[in-house]
Amino acid sequence: MKEYVFYNNQSGDIYQIKRLTDAKAHQLCGLNASMHMSCILESEVNGAVLSARTQELDLSTTPISVKKVVIRHSSLSNNLKEQRNRLLTACDWTVGVDSPLSDAKKAEWQTYRQALRDFEYNSITQDYGIPWPAQPS
Repeated sequence: MKEYVFYNNQSGDIYQIKRLTDAKAHQLCGLNASMHMSCILESEVNGAVLSARTQELDLSTTPISVKKVVIRHSSLSNNLKEQRNRLLTACDWTVGVDSPLSDAKKAEWQTYRQALRDFEYNSITQDYGIPWPAQPS
């Protein structure tokens, strides 16, 4: 099984990134030919493909490369808020009065949680991926 990037061979929009056998990947492209679907091994793409939602392929380059993040503000902002909320919920236990963490570790987690709350959704300029705050160890 290999990691394939499925994309529109006219626009470069990424449909999905999926781990499949060679035969299944090419079969999937054949079944979706009307959508102009093609596939390429992720290892053959010049650049990191991290998200089908926020990236697209530059088909004018050889080898094919990843374009900068494509920001679709309304849907991206909503998705980022949901992801941020999941990150906050996952670490709620760190700041409770009955948390087993030391006061110093609780302070680290409070700083991290505040950074998540302060995250600016509309100023994303990273080429590859979302620059989330680093989680304490």
